[in-house]
Amino acid sequence: MSEKDVKGDVNNITRRKFFLFFGWFGILSSLAGSAFGAVRFMFPNVLYEPSTTFKIGKPSDYPPNTVTFVQDNRLFVVRGKDGIEGIRIISSICTHMGCTPKWVEAKNQWECPCHGSVFNIKGEVIAGPAPKPLPWYKTTVAPDGKIVVDSKNYVKPDYQIKV
Repeated sequence: MSEKDVKGDVNNITRRKFFLFFGWFGILSSLAGSAFGAVRFMFPNVLYEPSTTFKIGKPSDYPPNTVTFVQDNRLFVVRGKDGIEGIRIISSICTHMGCTPKWVEAKNQWECPCHGSVFNIKGEVIAGPAPKPLPWYKTTVAPDGKIVVDSKNYVKPDYQIKV
């Protein structure tokens, strides 16, 4: 073999080499993709959402016979209204479009400023387009004396914690 024949083989890519190269490339890339998928499967997708259980303050922070709005958690603390002496927690998210109803002390009801839904002291719909009543949240008192609200567990309107 001459030197010219050897140089010609190096620069010359044959059809066989071309398909061999891309065949191996395809096999190795599919194996790498499968391995990546298997490793990724081991790590769950986690949503870092706020906890549904949280503390809002001590019972002494909420005076008797009042409805207090807690803006950070979008809820109302009802204490001593409607003949129930304990503390109850109700959502302040309208069941129609998610607006925040306002407590109207003179009428003893919640009124949604967005679309006109009206809820009575028990959270039931009196008027407007809201399809469901406002939900009441389960509450307990923690060992440190603060009120713990579980916004994932709904209770009846007469559920209360006695203080």
